[in-house]
Amino acid sequence: MNGLNSIFRQKGTFAIEFSIVGLLLGVLLAFAQDAIIKISMKGKLDRLSYSAVSIIKERTQLYSGDTLASAPGSDDSFDLNNPMSGEHVTNIYTVVENSMKRITGSFDEAKFGMRLEEQTYTDNTPNTLVVYNSGTLVCSVGQTLADIEADLRITTTLERHPPIYRITLCYDTDNLVADLLSSGFERVSSTSVAVGR
Repeated sequence: MNGLNSIFRQKGTFAIEFSIVGLLLGVLLAFAQDAIIKISMKGKLDRLSYSAVSIIKERTQLYSGDTLASAPGSDDSFDLNNPMSGEHVTNIYTVVENSMKRITGSFDEAKFGMRLEEQTYTDNTPNTLVVYNSGTLVCSVGQTLADIEADLRITTTLERHPPIYRITLCYDTDNLVADLLSSGFERVSSTSVAVGR
């Protein structure tokens, strides 16, 4: 009789244990999904930031003479010794944005931004850092390119310092963990640096 009573009394314990384990399993799955989304986005931003800074770095090789192609039919010429113009930055942003649209199924322009920093030199003296922000989202960096350019600066065989470019791309992803644990982060960013020719 006592054995029957103990089995009867334990009937509700399985439901309680299952609800606790189910809740923990749900949090673990949400955390894993959140991490996978952010890692995937980080990889996409890494590839695009490297490609974009490579395009800027190789301007002299990609375009003939001293012109950097703008919109089709544009006569806008660009002196490679001068900083980039706003139109050229817009063209780079358009290329990156269109690439993001192709590789990201649920791309939202309002959650995307690009920061381009350009450090040029006159008589081997650093000019004022030129910063362009494109897109709705403003990407932030811990240190500007001017703060770290002394570590990146090189001297060519012609005894001059070529320009240094840095592109930072950022995207606000969904944050599944913040709703459950009141912590986490949304913004994923990637930075690439290149030395010009």
